Amino acid sequence: MDAFMLNGYNQHVPIRRSTAPKVSLAARSHIESMDAGLASVSGAQEVIKDILARRSVTKLILGHNNLGDEGCEELFGFLSSDPGRKYKIGEISLNSNGIGNRGLLAISRYLRDNTTLKELFLQNNAFVGDPSVAVILALAINSSHLETLSLSTNSALGDAFVAHFFPVLDTPYLREIQLNVCGLTQDAAPHLIHYLTSHRCQLHVLKLNGNQLRVRGVGSIVRAINRANYTLHRMELYATGLSSLPDDSEASSGEEDDHRTRGLRWQDVENDLKRSLARNLTLKNVVEKEALTLLRYSRVLLLRPKARDIAPDAKPVSPCSESCSCTQLATNSLFATIGQPYPLSTPSPPTGSHFPFTRLPTELQLHILSFLAPILSNAQRLRIFTYASSPSTLPTLLPCLTNGGCIPDPASPQFTMGGPAAGGFGLSMGTILRKRGGGSVSACANGKCMGAGNSVLCRREAERSQWLASVRCTAFELEEEA
Repeated sequence: MDAFMLNGYNQHVPIRRSTAPKVSLAARSHIESMDAGLASVSGAQEVIKDILARRSVTKLILGHNNLGDEGCEELFGFLSSDPGRKYKIGEISLNSNGIGNRGLLAISRYLRDNTTLKELFLQNNAFVGDPSVAVILALAINSSHLETLSLSTNSALGDAFVAHFFPVLDTPYLREIQLNVCGLTQDAAPHLIHYLTSHRCQLHVLKLNGNQLRVRGVGSIVRAINRANYTLHRMELYATGLSSLPDDSEASSGEEDDHRTRGLRWQDVENDLKRSLARNLTLKNVVEKEALTLLRYSRVLLLRPKARDIAPDAKPVSPCSESCSCTQLATNSLFATIGQPYPLSTPSPPTGSHFPFTRLPTELQLHILSFLAPILSNAQRLRIFTYASSPSTLPTLLPCLTNGGCIPDPASPQFTMGGPAAGGFGLSMGTILRKRGGGSVSACANGKCMGAGNSVLCRREAERSQWLASVRCTAFELEEEA
């Protein structure tokens, strides 16, 4: 029997299988070709071939190659075409690729009206501070939904880039700009200050490390942030010449700013900056909380019924004539009655027909509601009122066919792996936790999914953040003086 088995007729020989590295589903949509020897047009064509071989691409990481202007134009010419636009790329990294202004123009063409790209990293290339290129890039960003832009270690950009880029920049989506080691001097400070103190700025992070802003430039920027910027949460000013002694140009100037900054130490400026950023973060949390509270009550009190729900004998005041096509729109609008005469003596309505608050003039209703959110600006409150009073912003009544909720927090005391009868989740992993004593609670603990680590983003939290951004209630707004 042993000889029979040794002859190979009944041997248990392990079958060798090709072991491919395990790749997550998310990583399959990532193209990472760092330091892969990609050069010029041929390198770009290799990347394009790799893109076409995939069903979806969300990240394009091509750092430390040598695409240059020619390769960049080839790559972004494809991405800007109809076949290339099908790929919803959210992050592109082209660090250290020898790209100049021609390539930057190609990237700007791709950015126009692009709502999917969120992060763009262009460190250590060969960009030059051409005023026309800076304006074209800013206009392209204005029409996009870009959130993070890095132009660090492009030392040839200089003050000319800042002087023409920031005056044109006007986008509510941009949250982070990195301009480390870009050859900036104290002459760039006024342009940065003008942008940081304007309503156009929605930045959360600004990095200016390794520039020669000196004492005068850094001091003026920090004072401007303390005075009129409430959006920044983080700002880096390391190695900007702040700890150096004032040079002759600073000492010879007779401006008031010099007298203030000449005696400042870098520790004092750093402490002032920390206090301003901490203030901004605290006010942001209060603004968001009040905005959500105001929406909750405004939705109930200001939402007007549709035209078919209005009683036939009711004749609301309308600024349009009966023959005007906008009569129905004006009737359903919250602000249609603002400025209209209000009858002082009105017959009392039947009991239970109307809530008395809704019979007040619209101006008075809005004024009363404003006490629920005293820290918000008038513009922020009006945006919330407009949103809350529109039936078009109501969520759909149809249930979602897929589970778009949250992964429950396993640390929650209500979380169990049993079925509904056991007071917890079944295998379907629903989005509502059943209490053992009846009722239900949210699947997220304190708005966070999967515990304090928040490893999975809560859908409700993401929608809440998106709404706060749409009504511009992510930062404190200083009321403009009349």
